[in-house]
Amino acid sequence: MKRLLVFPVLILSLFLGGLAIPTADAFDVNDPPPEVVATWEGAHHFLPGSATLSGTMEQVSFGQKGPMEPGKRIARDYLKPGVKIPAVIYLHNCSGSQHVNGWAEFFSEFGFAFFAPNSFLRPGRKIYCGRGISRTIDYRMKMRTREALYALHQVKKLPWIDQKRLILMGFSEGAFAASGFHYDGFIAHILVATACKFTHGFSTSPGSPLAPSGVAVLNIVGKKDRWYGTGCNIRRDNGGSKNIQLENTGHVINSDHPEAVAAISKFLEACCGIAPPKNAGEGLDVSTEVMKLLKEFDSMATFFAQMRADDAASKGDEKGKKFWLNVLEELEKLRN
Repeated sequence: MKRLLVFPVLILSLFLGGLAIPTADAFDVNDPPPEVVATWEGAHHFLPGSATLSGTMEQVSFGQKGPMEPGKRIARDYLKPGVKIPAVIYLHNCSGSQHVNGWAEFFSEFGFAFFAPNSFLRPGRKIYCGRGISRTIDYRMKMRTREALYALHQVKKLPWIDQKRLILMGFSEGAFAASGFHYDGFIAHILVATACKFTHGFSTSPGSPLAPSGVAVLNIVGKKDRWYGTGCNIRRDNGGSKNIQLENTGHVINSDHPEAVAAISKFLEACCGIAPPKNAGEGLDVSTEVMKLLKEFDSMATFFAQMRADDAASKGDEKGKKFWLNVLEELEKLRN
């Protein structure tokens, strides 16, 4: 495997659109410091329902438990034979991983594994939010870049991951780090709530992401975000690359934002050839389906609702499963 190294830069400064770009010091992913390893081993790791034996999204651990290598143990215990799963590496915001589960569920619907390194597993890790954050910008860039590089290195070792469809995603501080990530390995970057600003004190002008030229980049920002409302200057159009400003939206953009998820859904198809998933309850109404089942199957209606929920689950269709479980719940209320 190609060795990933970040070489020391002593006097070299890179400039893009007038913005000085900080670089990480020497870091060997094959011999990482323990605090970086901790961010991966204790991270939030999810497998999509479409690839698991259970047919539902599964959270797994890459901690070293027992003699078997974690990737092989996970394949044995959780995955269908022969799967190849696209994956997202997600960098959380300055205060932690509160948005991870929602995004994991969203990407699971598209068949993605979701890996979110936990920066707060570093000993002594502080929250760098609010006033004064510009003074720590170089330190935070180096820290979060190391976490992303090590996570990428670990994912590259997994034979059940589709290595041609890896995406780097970040929110706020995580998006700031992802926007400056200029190493190979990803087909696309998704930046949420950033303006690609790398200078001390934060320049008033938006910057451009440093992803390699062949990488598609989507930036999503709220127009009412007082720090990053202009978004990034996206100087590429490959794979659906663009900067999107959301009306009536502030800094926080999560998986419940309909315009954001619609934009990402469209981007996933353009960048990576992954079409939006269809669910077994799409376009259907719970009350209407309750009456149809009662009319067709009478006392067996609950059985067929459960069967349809199970069928959706077996295909990794979480939304379809939830829809038919709602139908089942309504049927059981009518029987009681």
